[in-house]
Amino acid sequence: LAQALHLLNAKDIQEKLASDNGAAAKLTADPRSDDDKLREIYLAAYARPPEPSELALAKAHLDKPRKGADGQPLDAAKAKRQGYEDILWAVLNTKEFLFNH
Repeated sequence: LAQALHLLNAKDIQEKLASDNGAAAKLTADPRSDDDKLREIYLAAYARPPEPSELALAKAHLDKPRKGADGQPLDAAKAKRQGYEDILWAVLNTKEFLFNH
């Protein structure tokens, strides 16, 4: 329980996810397809590829338009990076990840 609460609330984990050297930034800059990058996330976190429904849900989240703190739409690269940050955060906080690691 303590580990789960730490992952949900840890500022240092959020800072690492949002870092310019973090996984989300690297995934955003990576020229591979989103499908390939999402498969990499699932293999690293769960040691399995994503189910078709999981892949579709993650891709829909990546393609969702986003707004910045000022309410203005983010450019495509920033929106994609934020999408990857969200997906990585969600993966880290699943029961499947917690039981595997």
